[in-house]
Amino acid sequence: MASAIVIVVLSCGAIAAGWGYVRTARRMRSFATVRGRVLAKEVAPLPGGTREGRWGKGGGSMPKVTYSYTVDGVAHTSDRWSYAMRGYKRSLVERQLAALPDEVDVHYDPLAPERGRVRLEVRLAGRVLIGGGVVGLIAGTVALLS
Repeated sequence: MASAIVIVVLSCGAIAAGWGYVRTARRMRSFATVRGRVLAKEVAPLPGGTREGRWGKGGGSMPKVTYSYTVDGVAHTSDRWSYAMRGYKRSLVERQLAALPDEVDVHYDPLAPERGRVRLEVRLAGRVLIGGGVVGLIAGTVALLS
């Protein structure tokens, strides 16, 4: 019974996190785009660990790009790469940074133009969290009722 309660609680958390991600993805569709100039590029450690994965692309490094851009005559500087931090292998980040041009498209929220991002990586993560949460919620509820 205790495990079923834990499953229900975790599933509710997954649904809430997924819903937040979906809402953010919808909001990001309204972001405006402006050209920005790259000021610096470096490989940065991912907060929480720098362990390299053995297979795939995952690792403990992430790109850190500092860039400047202008919105409505106001100059801004940012180093946000994307909405969420994601770790990659160091060699992959080095290739990403080498391929990055001197000018990039900067996506920014018109209500907060100081929060620019180079990438709008809107993934299916929110939908996957919601779907997994619903399945877990059903399984936990069935276990509680049996």
